[in-house]
Amino acid sequence: MIRSLGVVDDGISRVPGILHISVLSPEGQLLASGGLDAGYPLPGKVRQAQLPLPGGTKWEGLRLQAEIEVKGQRFPVRWACHQKLNGDGSLTLRPTNRLNASDVSGSVLP
Repeated sequence: MIRSLGVVDDGISRVPGILHISVLSPEGQLLASGGLDAGYPLPGKVRQAQLPLPGGTKWEGLRLQAEIEVKGQRFPVRWACHQKLNGDGSLTLRPTNRLNASDVSGSVLP
């Protein structure tokens, strides 16, 4: 099963290297990973990534983790989002009811 993920850079400059994204099970087991082309996503643009998951995998509850690779070294990425992050910096995927709905962390989306 292949799932698509849209990654957005809402900053003013390009990603300074290769953005690696990993999909983990709720227990932390690596299910899929891959890297975007160096410098992507472009500022203000969406870059779509396809991640092949094992058959029958449900997306709800999976965790996303990201790293930036610069000069052969990887550094963790902290997701910039309204949703509360896990202790390891990963983001748990969950459905939303609609725009402007309260999220799990208790904050209200703008």
